Amino acid sequence: MAELSEMLPCEILSDEELTTLGFDPETATFDDVGVSYDCRYRLPGGERPVMTIQLDWIYSVDQLNLTNYTVEEISVGPLRALRIIEKPASEHCQISMHLSEQAHASVFVDYAGTLEQACAIAEGTAAALEPSLPRSSD
Repeated sequence: MAELSEMLPCEILSDEELTTLGFDPETATFDDVGVSYDCRYRLPGGERPVMTIQLDWIYSVDQLNLTNYTVEEISVGPLRALRIIEKPASEHCQISMHLSEQAHASVFVDYAGTLEQACAIAEGTAAALEPSLPRSSD
């Protein structure tokens, strides 16, 4: 999915959207080392939780290795998505949105205090992200 590979994960959400979600746009950290292609954000003051937006144009959500995770099918707007939680559950939550047979976008929230809080932040971020994401018509 060419459009996704041309997007920068730190530029998808506006500063206003990030601020509304509770994150500090100034804390954006881009990472493209190895398989990572993501942008990490922190709260004002650099505190936890940490939220990461990752773009992947090689694998679909169905190709993720989720062996040690609890997975629940959800929707983010019109997109099929997976809520992915570690076994045993911790204060981390991942929402991965299906974009095509070879692409997905994920939001990771770490160190949120509780699983419920982590998933609430991840789902809110995914909902803000969804309208800007390219998708195939499959």
